[in-house]
Amino acid sequence: MAVSAPLRSLEEEVTCSICLDYLRDPVTIDCGHVFCRSCTSDIRPISGNRPVCPLCKKPFKKENIRPVWQLASLVENIERLKVDNGRQPGELAREPQDMKLCERHQEKLHYYCEDDGKLLCVMCRESREHRPHTAVLVEKAALPHREKILNHLNTLRRDRDKIQGFQAKGEADILAALTKLQEQRQYIVAEFKQGHQFLKKREQHLLDQLTTLEQLLTEGREKFKTRGVSELDRLTLVISELEGKARQPAAELMQDVCTTQDTKDFANKYPRKKFWIGKAIPHMVKRKAGEFSDKLLSLQRGLRQFQGKLLRDLEYKTDFFCPCKC
Repeated sequence: MAVSAPLRSLEEEVTCSICLDYLRDPVTIDCGHVFCRSCTSDIRPISGNRPVCPLCKKPFKKENIRPVWQLASLVENIERLKVDNGRQPGELAREPQDMKLCERHQEKLHYYCEDDGKLLCVMCRESREHRPHTAVLVEKAALPHREKILNHLNTLRRDRDKIQGFQAKGEADILAALTKLQEQRQYIVAEFKQGHQFLKKREQHLLDQLTTLEQLLTEGREKFKTRGVSELDRLTLVISELEGKARQPAAELMQDVCTTQDTKDFANKYPRKKFWIGKAIPHMVKRKAGEFSDKLLSLQRGLRQFQGKLLRDLEYKTDFFCPCKC
């Protein structure tokens, strides 16, 4: 919304000629011109060790600087008027709820009395009670406290950032450790699976060798049994014939002897052959069975050593914390 001409004229009257802004804590000097208090403190002496007015160039004494609280109130009213003009129709003017007013004069508290430690309005500052005291703008008085708060706030923010950093790093470390444990779990399963497959193959290999030995022994047993039965049958037949001859009467026996014309021919007719004495287990099978027994001893010894070393390495060398305290 455009600023009206009367309001613009008022703004020109309360504008500082040095900072070109609204008069803040307005004061007047010896020549009558009005400036911001902070702007007059920036005026440097030019001649005679006395500062001069930036407008009329007349020298003035800083100890003669006097506040113009009426202008301070006028500036405040102009700012309020500009705010009111900028509102939509029907919108009520609202002051900040935390803005406190002087209980005595119902004016805004612009100053802080360093001697009494109280907030003052423009009229309180010019009263007899506070005129000899040191009063500064509330913003200026709050500046060191605000800086302390901001410094402490920055410290707390740094602490917060450090904690967040530690937390993020700790979370990353835990996730990395959990990932590594998961990989180790998979590695354990794979290694034991491979170990199971290896032992299964070795087991089947030994069982196959054992089956081969059993087959060799079974085949040898059949041959041994067949050969023995053949020899027994032969000897049984010869024995039966000779037993019959032995039971013959003497005349009949002698007739048979005379028929042969030689007792030696009679013995040759029923010769005593060297009977067969075969080995029940062939040498080759016995040797393989012995080698197989040595393999079983090596298997037993190797498995016991492996189990003992595995227990020592996996159990005794690692001190695990048990959550259940068992």
